[in-house]
Amino acid sequence: MPLQEFWNDDPDLLWTYRNLYMQKIEDDIKLEKEMINYKCWLQGFYNYNAIASAFSKNAKYFDKPMEFNDKPKTSEEKRQELVDKIKEQKSRAQMLLKQRSEKEGQKTD
Repeated sequence: MPLQEFWNDDPDLLWTYRNLYMQKIEDDIKLEKEMINYKCWLQGFYNYNAIASAFSKNAKYFDKPMEFNDKPKTSEEKRQELVDKIKEQKSRAQMLLKQRSEKEGQKTD
């Protein structure tokens, strides 16, 4: 959160930034768990193929590593997605704050 926003803008904006940060941490943990799970599965697949090829005359082990068509996202793409998500959350929070201040202004009239 920029210092200008921290000191001069609505205090509720701090909670928006905090919630976004906590969501980012949770997303990173979830992604890491999925990656570990996939790597373990892949290792099991390679082991299964190695054992099957050792005990069977018909099965053959891979000549080269398996190739996957899906390109993993680069760190720049991940960063850009996060920046876009934060901008969206910030604009949503500002809109909510504006609506709330307008409602409070109508109540005093």
